[in-house]
Amino acid sequence: MLQFSCSARALALILPLAAAGCGTAPPPEPPMPAAPVFDPNVDVTPGFNEREPDTCKASGLQYLLGQPSTVFDTMTLPGPLRVIAPHEVYDQEEYRSNRIDVRINAAGAITSIGCG
Repeated sequence: MLQFSCSARALALILPLAAAGCGTAPPPEPPMPAAPVFDPNVDVTPGFNEREPDTCKASGLQYLLGQPSTVFDTMTLPGPLRVIAPHEVYDQEEYRSNRIDVRINAAGAITSIGCG
């Protein structure tokens, strides 16, 4: 009888383990998202792309593209002005959202207007 008692206990312990193996399989894990494609033309410097859009009202001055930079001498502007000549070094860390940045070519013509 002792033999039967041990077998019954062993069966009682093994039966739940065997039943657990008969359960449903866990759902498959979702696939990993694809790694972003690196674009060398996009600046990913933290904070650099988080500037306020058109806070200096540069969009209203786009009609001046191609004009000589001297047109600003007679204009009243909503904020300070910085004229950047070709190959001129300027500090990105001096960014001021209300300042108008005007880039000119070697002939002094305006090539771009933005905030900075």
